[in-house]
Amino acid sequence: MVEKVKMFIDGEWVDSESGETFDNISPATGEVIAKVPKGTRKDVKRAIEAAKKAQKELKEVSILEKEKYWNKVIDILKPKLKDYAKELSMENGKPIKEAREEVEEVEDNIKLAIEDVKHIENEVINGYLQPDRKYMVQRIPLGVVGIITPWNYPMVMPAEFIPHAIMCGNAVVYKPASNTPLGGIRFVEAMAEALEESDLPSGMINIVTGPGSVVGNEIAANDMVDGICLVGEVGTGKKIVEAGGLKKITLELGGNDPLIVMDDADLEKAAEDTVFGCCGNAGQVCCANERILVHEDVHDEFVDLVVEKTKNVKLGDPLNEETNIGAMNNEDTLKKVEKHVEDAREKGADILLGCERAEGFPTDLYYKPGVIDNVTRNMLLHKEETFGPVAPIMTFSTREEAIEIANDQDYGLSSAVHTSSLSNAIYFSDKLEAGNVIINGPVLTWDINHPWAGVKNSGIGSTGGKWSVRAFTDIKEIQIPWKDLD
Repeated sequence: MVEKVKMFIDGEWVDSESGETFDNISPATGEVIAKVPKGTRKDVKRAIEAAKKAQKELKEVSILEKEKYWNKVIDILKPKLKDYAKELSMENGKPIKEAREEVEEVEDNIKLAIEDVKHIENEVINGYLQPDRKYMVQRIPLGVVGIITPWNYPMVMPAEFIPHAIMCGNAVVYKPASNTPLGGIRFVEAMAEALEESDLPSGMINIVTGPGSVVGNEIAANDMVDGICLVGEVGTGKKIVEAGGLKKITLELGGNDPLIVMDDADLEKAAEDTVFGCCGNAGQVCCANERILVHEDVHDEFVDLVVEKTKNVKLGDPLNEETNIGAMNNEDTLKKVEKHVEDAREKGADILLGCERAEGFPTDLYYKPGVIDNVTRNMLLHKEETFGPVAPIMTFSTREEAIEIANDQDYGLSSAVHTSSLSNAIYFSDKLEAGNVIINGPVLTWDINHPWAGVKNSGIGSTGGKWSVRAFTDIKEIQIPWKDLD
């Protein structure tokens, strides 16, 4: 029997006020996993009103009480993570190994949020023009925060943002991706259960499912929402900014990230990192290795290594422990990959391996990981984010040329450089137009406490660790004329 899930609004599990639902279909099997409420603007407005009311109470709750609450959420989640990993694997299409890693990271994200807020550092500044004054600078909650997450990491994404937002004193209206809503719903289920045993206001967390054009737009445009945090595509980010106006907005958007291999690199390590960064989560990551720039002197040897290592990447049933790549999440993403590959083929690139749909699986969303050589700057593989398990190889002669190719983008999220030279490492870290530069690792590199920021069209602001605290707070300055007070 197909599960019918609900939304959580103002402390209650509810259906859409319209009664409409949509099917959550597994990309791995083609089966309907759950029926999900198709939220309306009325549903969103009700959630925002509940959050607005709850936030007045929440901002007065001590850090200690919020810490106790989140520890209870962890206790509720932990026994269920094994089952959640299987559900996530079926919902998203990613291998069970990756799904397990994702759900196990949830606890660390919650604990980090607690510690980040416990250790907020506020400043006291001595007056300059008015030396008889001291300026106390403190961080205050935004108020009601809208959080919108994508489909590629359904459970860890809400865990990255919701705990920080609430620990900072904000109430949340949360919209998960329609392709993968269950991860977010399970997270909020644990939050709702923990609320039953706490004195915190139930309206501090609300989840509304449904289309971005309705639910996401209402969250962004509603005057009672004070801040927005979105992880998603550049086009979606622009719509959020347009609708959100003067709200405090934090955006993590797409990337077309380069991995650069210099002639002095450890080619074995560079090839391993290339395959990992191209095939992790089937390449459906904003910080995937999207373009592989290789020095001409090591091109042939490096490409041979990448091809051999890619051959060992096992495509298969996501629940099989031996699988490295499962089904891609959705048809639109896969069609974009195919469009980019065909464009490269027509313009003279060489398909060395894979790059086609696989047969014999329950759905046609299984795609053979591939390597494409002789990619040039006039190809879509270079111009746009591909978001699939493809390694596009480009060649350069000098590090200046590598920088020119790498920066020839409207994106600037992440990047990587493989070299044994400190001079090269510093040169590229200075010259690359990206929010993150990784030396001797894959572009697909992540930790929970470092600043995650993009430049150009890849985002606004930053999150991660104390940077998430900054994203979910404003600054208040208090002037004290201390010489005039007893």
